[in-house]
Amino acid sequence: MRVSVVIVNLNGDPFIFECLDGLARQVFQDFETIVVDNGSTDGSPERIRKRFPRARLFELGANKGFACACCRGRRESAGEDLAVLNNDAVPEPGWLKAMVACIDSDPKLGAIACRVVNRNSGRLESGGIFAARNGLVYLNKPADEDKPSEVFGACGVAGLYRGRMLDQVGFYPEDFFIYYEDADLAHRAQRAGWKALYCPGAVVRHLGSETTTGMGIKNYYLPRNRLRTVVRNWELGAILANAPWIMAYESGSCIAGLLRSPGLALKARMDFLRMIPADLGARAKILATTAQGFKLDAWLSKSYPGMRELWSSRK
Repeated sequence: MRVSVVIVNLNGDPFIFECLDGLARQVFQDFETIVVDNGSTDGSPERIRKRFPRARLFELGANKGFACACCRGRRESAGEDLAVLNNDAVPEPGWLKAMVACIDSDPKLGAIACRVVNRNSGRLESGGIFAARNGLVYLNKPADEDKPSEVFGACGVAGLYRGRMLDQVGFYPEDFFIYYEDADLAHRAQRAGWKALYCPGAVVRHLGSETTTGMGIKNYYLPRNRLRTVVRNWELGAILANAPWIMAYESGSCIAGLLRSPGLALKARMDFLRMIPADLGARAKILATTAQGFKLDAWLSKSYPGMRELWSSRK
């Protein structure tokens, strides 16, 4: 088996069936489909079993989070490489074929980022992710959408990871629950000497936040995991050198969070502080994998998009 495609489902009726239909139409057929269900109550797991009997379905019984569910899929996978696909994203027929061709073009490639297009507007949502000196990781929108380009990492909406890379650096951190798990992986992969490439031929059409809409979790997990990603992956010198930008963005983010949802905003920061000892332990292991010649500063964007665009495209 060349590729295992992992889809995390939580009350995904009806859009997960469009996603699975898109996988069934793939030109490249050397793959398996793994659906990990996070405690759906809409009956979608039963309908997946009936309509897509070839898909391997694993039910967690409760919402363990996107990162944890993806890791369960990884543990159950038989493929050489691993693809992730949101349950509200529909892949074009050439999606897998294009990603496999890209990753086979260079043994140093550890991740392939897709062309993620919004299904409603038809506009590009992302072509991978990039890191910024304020601690943010933002969605990449290449100037030339039709040209492959090196990026910091793949977005968790859809992408392909080389199995050997995941064996070396690990997969998503399960306790992130949701958001920034792809950013943390991108940091670890780049530090270990792996590259990532935006593949314009690998197209998915994305509804966007269908699973998390109404859950009220962004004000908690986004700031908590953004700060955790910095602690886990940045050298002390990089943190000190970029502290003014980190603090400026965090101040604005905290104020906005307090205005929208003060309880969640405060809890995010308190839990971040509580998790620092564990993250420092992870940090020591991550920094020990640094490849010769790696410089984090070379990846940290210093010329941001406009503030309105930056805020709307924040991870």
